[in-house]
Amino acid sequence: MIINNDLHIHTHCSCDSACAQLPTIVEAGKKAGFEHWGVSDHLHTRFNLPDIEIAAEEFRKFGKVPGFHFGLEISCATQWECEKIAKRDYTSCFVYDLKGHPFRTMTPIDGVMYGGPENGPLALDITQREIDRLGIEYIIGGVHKPNYTEQAPKPMIDDFFNQMCFLVKHEFVDILAHPWDMLAFWSGYYLITRDPADRDYNVMKMIPQEYWDELEHLLISHNKLAEINSFIIYPEVPEDIRRYYFEKITKWRDAGVKFTYGSDLHAAEYNFQFRETFEKLLSEYGFSSSDFALPPWN
Repeated sequence: MIINNDLHIHTHCSCDSACAQLPTIVEAGKKAGFEHWGVSDHLHTRFNLPDIEIAAEEFRKFGKVPGFHFGLEISCATQWECEKIAKRDYTSCFVYDLKGHPFRTMTPIDGVMYGGPENGPLALDITQREIDRLGIEYIIGGVHKPNYTEQAPKPMIDDFFNQMCFLVKHEFVDILAHPWDMLAFWSGYYLITRDPADRDYNVMKMIPQEYWDELEHLLISHNKLAEINSFIIYPEVPEDIRRYYFEKITKWRDAGVKFTYGSDLHAAEYNFQFRETFEKLLSEYGFSSSDFALPPWN
């Protein structure tokens, strides 16, 4: 099959390692022959809002390009953390205990990493007025960190599942970003070592089937899209995990879930070879263009 759309592309305005410039992204989309493509920089909490303001202004100044959209990738946060950010009360929250190893951060750029109540109320740290003012056309909602849970497989899986359920049910979210991605990241020691070998992908096989089933039900009943993200074909992902994951999302497809594709670009240039590799894998599992859909543009 041919991938016609890519709605998960980061620019240099994203708060992480992303570095692509808008003209490069526009030209890449045209070269790829995309019908629709869009930028979707990170907003973990409103601490990142100034970055999104800059991205929105750059998009507006660039001018309209047919099929090119301005979106947002928003993280599931906690109400506790949003209140901390709003009051700038986070100076004591810079050390995160990762299985006995301290992870230190200087600012809450990725959210407040430590000290919150486990299983506290969840939130998205943006308002409808801000969405309208910034011209955000669609929102991808993703889980990027556990919320102060024990660094062990079962509580981690439960935490990620609860966050994804919240995102799918939320009125702002159109697309569920990379289901279960980051679980391997947080289950191993990669955050400390930065060694890809320290991502624990085996935890993916510990996800209860009823969690896959419930997410399938919620995606369909709430008319939300699930993203098939390029993370699953990263070289460090074991082949058996890749196959296991595709078997699960193929069952989602057969039940009626519709998808979007996300390259999740963070590099300076678009990787066209990566896209071709992904297209071959989708074809192998019987995916066609009819399995993909577009969000209702705001």
